[in-house]
Amino acid sequence: MRRSLIVLLFSIFYLGANGQSIDSLFVIRKGNNWAIQYIVKPGENVHMLAQRFYLTDRVLETANEYGPGKKLTPGGIIEIPVIADNYFRVKQSIDNSTQREIYYHVGSKDDIAIISTYAGVTKVEMRRWNNLKGNTLTVNEVLFVGWIKVMAFDTLDPVSLAAYPPIRKAPVVKSVVQEKVLGGLDSIYNRQTNDGMNVLTEKGTAVFFEKAGKSNMYVAFHNASPRGSIIKVSNPGNGKFIYVKVLGPVPDTKVYANCIIGICSAAKEALGVTDTKAWCELSYAAN
Repeated sequence: MRRSLIVLLFSIFYLGANGQSIDSLFVIRKGNNWAIQYIVKPGENVHMLAQRFYLTDRVLETANEYGPGKKLTPGGIIEIPVIADNYFRVKQSIDNSTQREIYYHVGSKDDIAIISTYAGVTKVEMRRWNNLKGNTLTVNEVLFVGWIKVMAFDTLDPVSLAAYPPIRKAPVVKSVVQEKVLGGLDSIYNRQTNDGMNVLTEKGTAVFFEKAGKSNMYVAFHNASPRGSIIKVSNPGNGKFIYVKVLGPVPDTKVYANCIIGICSAAKEALGVTDTKAWCELSYAAN
């Protein structure tokens, strides 16, 4: 199944991550390079973002046609160049916290040759990265295209000791209604993952299927987890998440092609999804 190879290669990166959700980083084609369309957060400025993505202020200003001292507006978009200074085609043997995978949504005029050229790898390597069987791509298909060097949130910058100070996080209030709908699967998940200390994380496309019956419990098909396992499914686009119980492996049919999980359609509303497919992030026990 497509993307399963990536999961096996990168799963060790997430061990010890304590179950913390990390949004996927997507790139666009900009000129001859990749670029990340980053949403500016309160208090951020060009210098802070340049240091966070291991760029110079000048590179970031030039890429966005900013003058020196440009003030950023929270909620606005700034394009982060993905260039030789911060882009890797081979996973580096350095602190994993400074490396993140980057992904690309296939466009209508894209082909594997174009994407491979932007990534700076051969078509053979691109197929190997994404476990592709051939050169055929589909619009909106998600491809892994390399690694970027980036400081994590809540990091005291080792250069200035102040470039990316800790961000206060609002306390999480559990919803009684949500716990009822989840059918207690969150408690089972915590037990199976040792309270989030022993987890693997996977990112990719989910397919939703119709399930007979009126059970409040969300169920799913997944190849890497045994029957009865509980998986936390997160929607990185809105922060919503659910827990699902694994019924068995993903059926080997065209409906589930290129997906990493099949989820009952009853979970779509809880995840804020309207389509039959959606990009998601999974966390489950490392067996």
